[in-house]
Amino acid sequence: MMYKRSNTYQEIAVQTSSPTKLVVMLYEGTILFLQQSISAIESNDLDRKRQAVDRAVAVIQHLQSTLDMNRGGEVAAELDKLYSYIHSKILEGSTQLQIAPLEEAIKLLTVLLSGWEEAARREEQHAVPTTLLAGQAAKHRAIPIARVAAGEEHGFE
Repeated sequence: MMYKRSNTYQEIAVQTSSPTKLVVMLYEGTILFLQQSISAIESNDLDRKRQAVDRAVAVIQHLQSTLDMNRGGEVAAELDKLYSYIHSKILEGSTQLQIAPLEEAIKLLTVLLSGWEEAARREEQHAVPTTLLAGQAAKHRAIPIARVAAGEEHGFE
């Protein structure tokens, strides 16, 4: 029962968040999954490690696949390279059961997260009330992101 409430709360948070805040949530989730991976490696729980790594990789791949290279220009290209590097560090840590590459991925994501958090704060300070129509559009866009972050997308449960 508690899981259902938490899941519902998460869905509402995702549906009502700005695109910038959604990116913040995805970074936070990825960092959490990587911390879970480290914990699982330390306790030799390979199944839990695999699940956490799979979720982290799914989010990184989602972030990378949604980059708009045309509008994002050099920033999008650099983020693409960085996501590829983070992905490689996650796989390195996972396959070799090493914590250091996962910690490096966490450090990089933490730096990126701080930038997105600042952007979200600025966005909130200059927020313009959205119409119901815009809210509905955001709802439809956000649900797949929530599923990726929750591990439901790509078959993770």
